[in-house]
Amino acid sequence: MPVAIDVGQRVLVYNPSHGWTLAYFVTAQQTNDNKLQILTCRLSNCHHKATSQDHYRYPPERVALNDTVANNLNIGIRVLCMPSGDADTSRYIDKPLRGIVAEQPSSINNQRYLIFADNDSPFYLRSIAIHLLLESLSNYLSKVDLGTKHYIENYVLTYPKRRLVNVSAKDHINIELNGQWVDAIISKVEGSLIRVFIPFLNKHEWLYRGSLRLQPLFNSLSSYEPPCKRLAIEKDIKIDNKCHFLLIPLNQGWKRQIRNDLGTIVYISPCGQMFTDADRLQSHLFQMNSILNIRQFSFDMNCRVTQKFILSKPSLIQIDDYSSEREKVPLMLVNELDSTLPKTFEYITDRIPLTADITIDTSTIQGCSCTDGCLDPTKCACWKRTYDALIESHYYEDVIAELKELFEEEEDDNPERMRLYLYEALSKRNYGYKHGRLLEKIHSGIYECNGKCQCDSECTNRCVQFGLNTLLQIYHTAEKGWGVRTLYDLPAGTFLSFYAGEILNDEDANRRGVQKNMGDVYFTALDFVASLNPSTSPRKPRPIMNMNNGNHANHTNVSVDVQQNGNGHGVVHVGDGNDEEDLPIEKTRAFLEYQQANYDPGIYVMDAHLKGNVTRFYNHSCSPNVFVQNVFIESWDVRFPWVAFFTTSHIKAGTELVWDYSYEVDTVENRVLHCRCGSDECRHRLL
Repeated sequence: MPVAIDVGQRVLVYNPSHGWTLAYFVTAQQTNDNKLQILTCRLSNCHHKATSQDHYRYPPERVALNDTVANNLNIGIRVLCMPSGDADTSRYIDKPLRGIVAEQPSSINNQRYLIFADNDSPFYLRSIAIHLLLESLSNYLSKVDLGTKHYIENYVLTYPKRRLVNVSAKDHINIELNGQWVDAIISKVEGSLIRVFIPFLNKHEWLYRGSLRLQPLFNSLSSYEPPCKRLAIEKDIKIDNKCHFLLIPLNQGWKRQIRNDLGTIVYISPCGQMFTDADRLQSHLFQMNSILNIRQFSFDMNCRVTQKFILSKPSLIQIDDYSSEREKVPLMLVNELDSTLPKTFEYITDRIPLTADITIDTSTIQGCSCTDGCLDPTKCACWKRTYDALIESHYYEDVIAELKELFEEEEDDNPERMRLYLYEALSKRNYGYKHGRLLEKIHSGIYECNGKCQCDSECTNRCVQFGLNTLLQIYHTAEKGWGVRTLYDLPAGTFLSFYAGEILNDEDANRRGVQKNMGDVYFTALDFVASLNPSTSPRKPRPIMNMNNGNHANHTNVSVDVQQNGNGHGVVHVGDGNDEEDLPIEKTRAFLEYQQANYDPGIYVMDAHLKGNVTRFYNHSCSPNVFVQNVFIESWDVRFPWVAFFTTSHIKAGTELVWDYSYEVDTVENRVLHCRCGSDECRHRLL
């Protein structure tokens, strides 16, 4: 332990349920795995013997001395900082924070300690609010990422020699925020700290003046980097695309550091160049003609790219690749509950028209002439088609009207210049793909670069066309039948897969919808046309019907309950409390009335019942972590968009992937469909 302590001495111990509370030190013990444990007692009149059964064990990071410290703490020592009105802190502290001492009291800092908080902004604090933790610095560094470990070790060893930016109040400075440089205004300089105002977020933030999140310091350090050599970037080097896509750079010699001290991710190339900016990294990859692309990198602080989900118990069934190598990456299937498998279907990775009369026109598409990877969306014809559709869409009337007003305030009424201004503004607001991710649904559709374009696979406007590249797992859930979860962490906006299946016309879809052992269990409507002009088409998009046959029904029912079935889709349970009889769900009145109310002649339908891919197993949730995006690739025919799925937020390994089926309540008179998704935000009804 870093401090001496006596038996019976008062300490503070942390319990997640009660926070920091008073206790009494008993002894310190080493566990069998050579870890330190602190024995404490809640009673002041206890004999405090180590053999007592009434003592509580805590790791050293959860125990601190009750007495506050003096003004002679060493740099790097671990401390607990408590809220106090007399602490003369540089910023308000509303909760206990752990951290390390980064600066000793002096006249420059008004006789206060500088504290680098573990997961918070740095701050100054007087000794009256500081308590010594029983955790050593080496124990703390053993639990953090390598980048943080090296930074703190170097800081402690070289203190008081430090590199700090020289700035004054009201100066403008670029700071790193989520992998991008943003403008900030310095509102206060206090010792080694600055408080900056970020107009983009309309908020203040405290930063250490030696932080690499400050662009002047980052650039000054970058100037000392050696010139980059062509390491691990030659085109003849093979990449293992079967692994998690975010692991590919690491397998090619890159390093990814989670810099909690700096609040950013740092990628280090094989030649030693450091990147905390996705834009700069993307340009570097293109300039070096790298075999890697920006989609394989993530600057999300919450994303742990090396953590893989591991089953808690052996599975009864495990298929390493359920797609039989039809996908570019293995698609695992497991069943921990029993020995059943999903109903048999043909696994495909494309969209197949059922009949010859369904033709997807590929002759009218045009390509861009970009040779720079389409890095500038305002110059790419395909990007501009996405923007043109957005500008004309009713969904974005308010956004476009606001931008046009801003343009008219600065420029004259020139249509060409206004259109270019809109392109640039939409690009800056990240409408469309950004560094290989889609952070927000584009209701007017996305037009990807295609086979007629001069750009290659490194293009920034190609994503869905590459197909599945995330490691997913089909599994048997306890209550919802078959579902899909991710084996690794996924950043927000990650492309998952597109809906594959057979394309049906009205007649075939109507026939299958009432056919025994078929139904519209795996239907999804290609209703992009209806969404283009809602004023003339009141019909709402019809998602997967998500029903199945072989359930109990009663002809006099007025209520329909839905839960998930053995195929990963909904089972309808119908009843009024009387005796039930077996009846296929496609023959029930509830099903037929729903079909008549939502069927739109002329809308083509994708059916994954007989042929499909992993998306047929995605379940519904009222709190979805996946959204649907219409994408056009080989054809601009608005009747046949690709139905693609993207993550709405960061998703941890082992989390089920779910989307909102978007049923409309009361679309079928006297029929109720209850939701069983189990979400805290469950709407309880789908119909």
